[in-house]
Amino acid sequence: MHLNSRVIVFLSLCVSINPVSAQQAGSSWEADPAQVAKDSARNPQFNYEESKVPTFTLPDPLKMADGRSVSSKQDWINGRRDELVEVFRREVYGRRPTTEYHVDFQVLAETDDVFEGKATGRDMQAIVTIGEREFKFPFTVFIPNAVTEPGPVIVFINNRRPDTVQSVIEEEASTGAKRTIIDRGYAIATFHTSDVDPDRKDGYADGIRAFFANGQPLQNDDWGGLSAWGWAASRVLDYMVAQPEIDSSRTAVGGHSRSGKTALWAAAEDPRFSIAYSNDSGCGGAAISRRRFGETVGRITSVFPHWFCENFTAYSEREDQLPVDQHELLALIAPRAVYVASADLDLWADPKGEYASVVAAAPVYQLLGEEVITDPEMPPLNTPRHIGKTGYHIRSGAHMISETDWKMFLDFAAGQWSR
Repeated sequence: MHLNSRVIVFLSLCVSINPVSAQQAGSSWEADPAQVAKDSARNPQFNYEESKVPTFTLPDPLKMADGRSVSSKQDWINGRRDELVEVFRREVYGRRPTTEYHVDFQVLAETDDVFEGKATGRDMQAIVTIGEREFKFPFTVFIPNAVTEPGPVIVFINNRRPDTVQSVIEEEASTGAKRTIIDRGYAIATFHTSDVDPDRKDGYADGIRAFFANGQPLQNDDWGGLSAWGWAASRVLDYMVAQPEIDSSRTAVGGHSRSGKTALWAAAEDPRFSIAYSNDSGCGGAAISRRRFGETVGRITSVFPHWFCENFTAYSEREDQLPVDQHELLALIAPRAVYVASADLDLWADPKGEYASVVAAAPVYQLLGEEVITDPEMPPLNTPRHIGKTGYHIRSGAHMISETDWKMFLDFAAGQWSR
């Protein structure tokens, strides 16, 4: 799959137009030149100009390592998919340990009148046991009270401020998204990344990865923090699907920024998630690494080396040598649904590269009989594009997850879960 990014880049670059008038006219999104200039001046060592994106060739997700073409569902399911998962484990996110463990769940507190009686909230604790050793991490659950039959659940990976039921009740600003989700009739479970594996370079000794290693040194392909957080999302899902209010066939995993990266890998590793949602996930998430736009592999692995396995650092300034790229991560979720969101002012996360991944994953979905987004031009600002098993939007504003993002994603999820 050859892409001359200066000519195609999955988007139209043929004319220079004012971004406001473009959106009013319904044209595909283009970065505001003023924002490009601002970001370029602030971080001159990084590229924010589309004309400077290098020419690159994306690896073909439908070609086996030995060169054979993948031409059937069976070829993908029984061969190519496993091959790709192993490459991502070895070179990007790391391998999870095979050590046997056991998980128990404890209810620490329960409140049955959250959001004026609309939901029951539970402060929970997961207790991971290996032999005589224990590791605990908290999570919070909200289940709608008005459900009459099992309904969907969203596992949200939180990297901002930890929630408890009481903090959500007391802090109105933090309840908006949860209220919206509950009003849809969906349950939500959240946990904080650093409660599972500390989100800092020197935090390894205090996290789940060190607990599993039990004093053994890290290998170059051992799991990084993103994979550890994704593993925790699956443990929270274990608890949720055991609840009578939850329909185990309607489950989603979502996250913003680093947690959006995590959500995509969590869904690739755990097929029980029927939808993956990444918001502003950028490099190491939905964005094409080979574009070298905004944050790069070199920058992310130097500032956040604990997110990935050690092998990923070898591709600093060598993105073209990566045996995979992020469109293949999205393809690993097929035939389940995936939703990618970007923000107009968040050029660091490379909105065009995020959308490009959605389009480049399409051949795998189509091979599996699914309808998906194939239009190489991005939608206009604040205009979600939902087609079959893939969805995308770019909204006004900066790097954050907003009520607008949630509404657009929940509309997409409702379409998936009503099938």
